[in-house]
Amino acid sequence: MRTTYTDEQLVARALAGDRSSFRLLTERYYPLALRWCASILRNRQDAEDAAQEVFIRAWHSLPQYQARGSFAGWLRRLSINLSLNRLDAQQRTTGRNTHLSAAELLPDTEDGPLQLLMQREERKRLAHALDQLPVQHRIALSLRLLDELSYDEIAEQMSVPVNSVRSWLHRGRAQIKQILECEELNSK
Repeated sequence: MRTTYTDEQLVARALAGDRSSFRLLTERYYPLALRWCASILRNRQDAEDAAQEVFIRAWHSLPQYQARGSFAGWLRRLSINLSLNRLDAQQRTTGRNTHLSAAELLPDTEDGPLQLLMQREERKRLAHALDQLPVQHRIALSLRLLDELSYDEIAEQMSVPVNSVRSWLHRGRAQIKQILECEELNSK
């Protein structure tokens, strides 16, 4: 029988020198960290590199965590900050445009073949619309829709005022609606 530890227990054990406890935290949160990084960097390899760096930084910064809030929230903030810093550096030095489709960020569903096909098409349309949004809008929408965070939690994660989050979500939703409507008109 395998004992399941809470995040706080694993952090405490890791701080006491138990590296296997931190490995369990890494296994538990790597897929989420990868998604958070990918939602910003939009390049699979860059997102994987960033997610790995997130856990290296988390290991070194673990003493600063001090269980103020959830470990997942702390890790999300690390992922977002690191990814935004990498994105800024990429754009400053290379002007490089990234390639990861937002479709890779949306959760898969398991339904019948017809429903699955329809959902895939809808996901493609939504992913295409998300790809066209400014990075702040895309991050805010991702945190709201995929992680189901409140406005206050998004503001905390992005280190911005709540009014900025409200504005980005409002504008992002309006832009997605406009993009989808234009696609519908063009497809007719």
